[in-house]
Amino acid sequence: MRRSRNSLRRSRRPRLSRRSLSKRLRRIRGPKPTGTLSPVRSASTRRRSSVFEEQHDARLGLRIGVGAVVVVGLFATLGVRLFDLQVVHGATANGLARQTVLKDVEVPALRGEIFARSSTPRDLLATNIATWEITLSQQNALDHPKVVTALATLLPNTSLKSIYAALSIKDGKPTVSQYESYQPVPVATNVSPATVLNIEEHPQLFPGVTAEQSYVRSYPQGDLAAQALGYVGAISSTELEKLQGDGYTQQSQIGQSGLEASYEAQLHGEPGIEQVTVDPAGQAVSRNSTTPAVPGDNLYLNLDLGLEKATSTALANKINSLRATVTADFGAAVVLDAQTGAVLSMASYPTYNNNLWIPFISENEYQTLLNEYGEPLNNYAISGGQTPGSTFKMVTATAALNDGLITGSTLYDDTGTFREGKAPKIQILHDDESSALGYINVSTALSQSVDTFFYNLGARFCQQDVGCPTQIQQYAAKFGFGTDPMVDLPNAASGQVDSPQLRLEQHRLNPSAFPNATYFQGDNVDMAFGQGETLVTPLQLASAYATFANGGTRYAPQMAAALVAPDGKVTKIKPKVLGHVSLPASTADPMLRGFEEATQSTSGTAYANFAGFDFTNWNIAGKTGTATAAANVKPVSWFVAFGGPRDRPPKYVVCVEIDKSGYGAAAAAPVARQIFDYLYAHGISPLKVPK
Repeated sequence: MRRSRNSLRRSRRPRLSRRSLSKRLRRIRGPKPTGTLSPVRSASTRRRSSVFEEQHDARLGLRIGVGAVVVVGLFATLGVRLFDLQVVHGATANGLARQTVLKDVEVPALRGEIFARSSTPRDLLATNIATWEITLSQQNALDHPKVVTALATLLPNTSLKSIYAALSIKDGKPTVSQYESYQPVPVATNVSPATVLNIEEHPQLFPGVTAEQSYVRSYPQGDLAAQALGYVGAISSTELEKLQGDGYTQQSQIGQSGLEASYEAQLHGEPGIEQVTVDPAGQAVSRNSTTPAVPGDNLYLNLDLGLEKATSTALANKINSLRATVTADFGAAVVLDAQTGAVLSMASYPTYNNNLWIPFISENEYQTLLNEYGEPLNNYAISGGQTPGSTFKMVTATAALNDGLITGSTLYDDTGTFREGKAPKIQILHDDESSALGYINVSTALSQSVDTFFYNLGARFCQQDVGCPTQIQQYAAKFGFGTDPMVDLPNAASGQVDSPQLRLEQHRLNPSAFPNATYFQGDNVDMAFGQGETLVTPLQLASAYATFANGGTRYAPQMAAALVAPDGKVTKIKPKVLGHVSLPASTADPMLRGFEEATQSTSGTAYANFAGFDFTNWNIAGKTGTATAAANVKPVSWFVAFGGPRDRPPKYVVCVEIDKSGYGAAAAAPVARQIFDYLYAHGISPLKVPK
């Protein structure tokens, strides 16, 4: 039925008048608070308010509409992007998500072993033992921070700080590292099998943690030849920068002293390459070894293990017994092959155990070694330098005989004293025991260590008051004093020989300690019998006497005999000649007679030490030395000797030094006698190098 326009109007919702609208608003807002006066609103005010409310409603509706359009637009954009990723480019995105990359990781090489001269298993001096290490990548540690705490709790001697340092993480953020973020980094070494099992049985507690077998250095002989062998330690940042590209990493061990340092390049080997497959999250998903590591060369020494034990024991026992009455801070002993320069034994006391550095030395242990009585980290056979005392008389005698200052039959009237200088500055010098032997030759002067005889030579070489010719110093250099001994060990001292040049240099460098830059005749007198500013090491003294014993050829002292590569290639280290000293019979014979009488004549300074030795079959010649280093301090005790079977050229040279211990015959010579007793009874092992 058709309705009229009027009826349509009536069917609509009736419009509210302004008054009705105001009433409704008042009901919504609530009654006006009582106790206040409501302002009386005029008609014009009511009209303005009504217009404002209508405008506000319009603006509100507009804002809602715009907001709705924006939201719809965002959802539409998102939908389009999702459609593009999932439908249009879905296959490509899926491939990228699954894409992996290959990375090359260096694999450390097994370090070469070190053997004594007979190269049997019992002669093993340095080797590698299998152990377990725990590894974790930087990325895994960042993704799973709790794993670092779990490891620090589980592993003894391992802290959160040390783990984060190994992973190059600081304050929860990665720092510059030589490792890729996915590359496993050792955070603990020498871990027990029980700890490894614990980690493997609880993978949920240790995500990304792996246990890998590795090798650490070991020294089966403990403290034997410790200073000569040396030790390995963690590579420093300076060393790493210097050796960049040679297969070293922050976790590498490197030779820090002794032979381990000298032959680092040969012992280290060549690292291999392992190809690692890495996913986009930085996780290693597979490993394939592509280039195996090449182990380092094995090093074979001239050192005889039995002789080394005998030398070390004799030296340690003597020093410990001397300490009951004298200081005897330290000592050293060296045995050389007089014909080649090969080092057959080298001992320094006090000593230490190189295994302290495996896998690392604690700060407390290191400080103990630094502060221990006698400073065991020093190799006193090659370091420092001491006044040589009467052992230096060999040099003075050689210079005097070769230059024609004396002959083997020249006699000197020993009155027990010597007048040095000119009036009014005359100094009276004495023999050690102030004994007057009467007329003596150079042989007797050596065998009985007559100081006045050598005072006289020192003065005759320096007739003028100032300056002095340097014949004695020149022969000292030929014998190797004041020069690099060229031994295959690091930090070997060159020592020094008193001379006009040395006094000038000392004054220039330290005027307060050396106020006098002039070298006087009296200085040459002191130098001639081994006092003054001359300093030598046991190795230098042994090398000098080896030069005399073999007829004048000075060889470089050589610890190593050969290197053997993993493929069996042998590189023999041949004797190296450093120089020659002219020793004609007119010079050598009277001197040799004096050295032999020192050990075999009843008047010799070392006769008592060698009483009962089989001189019928063996010949031993030697020289005692007693060197004053400072006032009111016991002198340095020296003894050096050479010998072997009588039907052969002298084979062995033995040199012993004991600091602050008294006469050479009282402290050093008894040790040398024990070493010769061992050599007489056992000899040395044949040098065997695997072929």
